[in-house]
Amino acid sequence: MNFSPDEKVTRFICSSKQFASGSGTVNFRAFMPPKDKENPTLYTVELSVCLISGLSDDEVWEIGIENVQSAERSLHARADLSCADVSKVGLKVVHDAQPYEQHANLTPFPAEKLACQRIATKLARASQLVVRPEE
Repeated sequence: MNFSPDEKVTRFICSSKQFASGSGTVNFRAFMPPKDKENPTLYTVELSVCLISGLSDDEVWEIGIENVQSAERSLHARADLSCADVSKVGLKVVHDAQPYEQHANLTPFPAEKLACQRIATKLARASQLVVRPEE
């Protein structure tokens, strides 16, 4: 499935080290893919995101609360960006309806740390921070 450049995705943020609400910025760490389980010096090629075009703000937060937040991880914020921003750094948005219907992956990330950091930094700069509203 191809997405239009205007299609929006979000990266849910569960670590306060991955954003700065005072300056309204997202840290590159929010866009780093997970480390490879078999070789922890390398990174996986995919990063989990959520497709959010057409959803209300409340619906987006509900998806994050139901699918990302857990007893060990609180949902603090999210980083919204467009598919155009993703393709500018050489990645694609690939729909993957598991574990939930709006789930997708950004791919292919390089395996090497510095290459991942360069891409993650560009994605963080292109994204818009949305801090979770107080309940």
